[in-house]
Amino acid sequence: MFRPMFQRGFHATSRKLDLSKMTIVGRVGSEFTEYTSANNNRYLKYSVASQPRRDGQTNWFNVTVFSEPQINFLTQFVRKGALVYLEADASNYTFEREDGSRGTTLNLVQREFNLLRNGKTEEAESESN
Repeated sequence: MFRPMFQRGFHATSRKLDLSKMTIVGRVGSEFTEYTSANNNRYLKYSVASQPRRDGQTNWFNVTVFSEPQINFLTQFVRKGALVYLEADASNYTFEREDGSRGTTLNLVQREFNLLRNGKTEEAESESN
């Protein structure tokens, strides 16, 4: 009878060191929308557009920010159209639609943020038109 010298265990639950992370370089594609959670914490949502190849499809990502210093920086200095680098924790969220079907969405929580080039001011946009 053959007995393995070691056993490999698998667990359905994740460990604290397991993580899913995304790095995105793209442009801020929406205005920043601020919310307040049920326990009275501020958070921000916005979208980022990224195009991996010049002739490729544009990918859109929805990002949520909980860090107060990052929220303050984003709302005070960053404009729509800005070229940004961000790192975010990534997770899938499954939900049920009104018709009963299930859908899945990617949930990104911003951890790191760098402004590479800011978007145009409203005055600069109106002058170029």
